Amino acid sequence: MILAVLLTGLPSAARAGRFPYWGLSFGTSERAAAHLGISFGHDIPSEAGEGFALGSGPVVEAAVGMGGASLGLGRSILILTEGKPLRVYADVKAVTTRTWDRPRSASPHATYLGVEGGLSISFMRFTMGVSKRLERKDSGANVLFTWGAGLQIRMGRRQAR
Repeated sequence: MILAVLLTGLPSAARAGRFPYWGLSFGTSERAAAHLGISFGHDIPSEAGEGFALGSGPVVEAAVGMGGASLGLGRSILILTEGKPLRVYADVKAVTTRTWDRPRSASPHATYLGVEGGLSISFMRFTMGVSKRLERKDSGANVLFTWGAGLQIRMGRRQAR
């Protein structure tokens, strides 16, 4: 209720733009991994106007790590502040993961499909999710609870419009 009041009562400072980012993380199932992603759409802010800018749009993210690779598609919310040190980024994605020989807490050489949520505050990134293995196997995790912690860094600079 409070969040709805805040979101409807705030001035619309959002503008069209992109939010490309890269990151490094550690977690399940990729273990140590590199990420590359982009949020885009008509509501992603390109600059923080009067104090802050709020926007949302589709997000695409790919990760490759020591234990596997993943691809996620979903929706994001981005809050930028005028004093650039604070940035809050949250997303919810449908994620498909393919594991290699030695994944963390997952079956090797398996494909998982699930949902993942993430939160970034400034440069720190945290994720949690759940995935279901698509193949039938005698050993390993059938349901995978995922987590991750790492860094997320925006590429490029804000451009005034």
